[in-house]
Amino acid sequence: MKLIKIYVSTIIWNLLVNTIAKSILIPQKIRFYLYRCAGMKIKTSNIRSGCTFRGKSIFIEEGVFLNHNVFIDAWERVTIKENTSIAFDVLICTSSHAIGKSNKRAGESNRKPITIGKGCWIGARATILPGVVIEDGCVIAAGALVNKDCQSNGLYAGTPAIRIKDLD
Repeated sequence: MKLIKIYVSTIIWNLLVNTIAKSILIPQKIRFYLYRCAGMKIKTSNIRSGCTFRGKSIFIEEGVFLNHNVFIDAWERVTIKENTSIAFDVLICTSSHAIGKSNKRAGESNRKPITIGKGCWIGARATILPGVVIEDGCVIAAGALVNKDCQSNGLYAGTPAIRIKDLD
């Protein structure tokens, strides 16, 4: 009975968050309301259509902007601090796998939280991997693959992302 309740709850949450609220037909203010009704901890209504949320451990502060088609895998905590802008098609992924044996290379699940600091700008199609902390004031270039922490006020680019410039 407990499994059925969890299954139904998951279906309802995904219907509300990843189908209805995700629709381009839903105004941003209603999308914000639907996310809040689903239990998401968000303080901004500036979330565009097409965004997908996997897991409920999402904490989004005031002034955050999520552009179209952002994908947040939040099986562990994802914190996005105030006034951060995230461009379209960004992937924020808290889960991965250890390398397994030859008969199944995707081994044991490995999940780690992600934090994106205040005032950051994450460029289009950037990927943020498990366990990363992006400190305040960073710019992550379009297409960058962030697999290590980023120190404050830096421009990071490349695959993997490296600091290429200090910012004032």
